[in-house]
Amino acid sequence: MIAKSTLDFLHNLAANNHKYWFDANRKQYDAAKQNVHDVVATLLEKMIPIDPTLAHLQVKDCVFRINRDVRFSKDKSPYKTNMGISLSMGGKKLAMAGYYLHIEPNAAFIAGGLYMPMAPELQKVRQEIDYNFNTFKAIIEHPTFRQYFDGLATTDV
Repeated sequence: MIAKSTLDFLHNLAANNHKYWFDANRKQYDAAKQNVHDVVATLLEKMIPIDPTLAHLQVKDCVFRINRDVRFSKDKSPYKTNMGISLSMGGKKLAMAGYYLHIEPNAAFIAGGLYMPMAPELQKVRQEIDYNFNTFKAIIEHPTFRQYFDGLATTDV
């Protein structure tokens, strides 16, 4: 379970996103990071029987760094204000279909699928949806699916 102290740390980081504050609060960060790593270990333990492609993953393969890459960004804040977790065959480094958990105060979410697939992979996904459209439509229109999901996220791809 994500601890309140982890969410408190992320909330405070959002208000104090600079190196001086982060360094002064390193112990809270280390505790938050450990909490997230413990959650990922539990998730992997529970998910591997359901999705064996995750069996080779280590916790460190799944958790994104908190440092932002600010080289090409107008926002020069040095730290992310969330903890990101990617559970897929390639962990956080490979663009494969999988599960994503975003931990952020008042903005947490769980997602599944592909993130920004390359054109060949996107074409394959579209082709399979086209080939199996009736099955796909039945799933997304099923009352149980609609009970838990408010439709599908779409983009102009």
